[in-house]
Amino acid sequence: MIRDVQPSFMLSHSQYDPYNTDHMYATQVALETRMIAQAWGHNPGQKVLGAPQLYLFEPHQTEQMGWKPDIFLDITSVWEKKRAAIECMEGQEHLWEFYTRVAQNRANHFQRNSGGQSGGRAAKYAEGFQSVFPRTVDEL
Repeated sequence: MIRDVQPSFMLSHSQYDPYNTDHMYATQVALETRMIAQAWGHNPGQKVLGAPQLYLFEPHQTEQMGWKPDIFLDITSVWEKKRAAIECMEGQEHLWEFYTRVAQNRANHFQRNSGGQSGGRAAKYAEGFQSVFPRTVDEL
């Protein structure tokens, strides 16, 4: 299926999570299926997957997960939709404001680090991601 879709990136949970072992398992499955989709010897004749980045997302308890973001994405333009989605988690009402504060704090990280690719602009809300694989660039 991954070969059929040919994603430009993949997204999963942190690699370590002592509170949600299904999150760790989902990330392991993402890593394994990405590897198989890249293998030339698997189903010869099928279009082989390139090397999409696997981004890991962790909205809270980052210290316990060993999660360290290296990418910040401005989500200000879609924040209202994200907040509405968060509010669909009725059993996690206690996290609604927490996730809002996390997004605001990550926007601070975005702004303080946006002098490079983002031109030094501000953001009101942002998300952080940790990339698993090295990124290749033509210039720094």
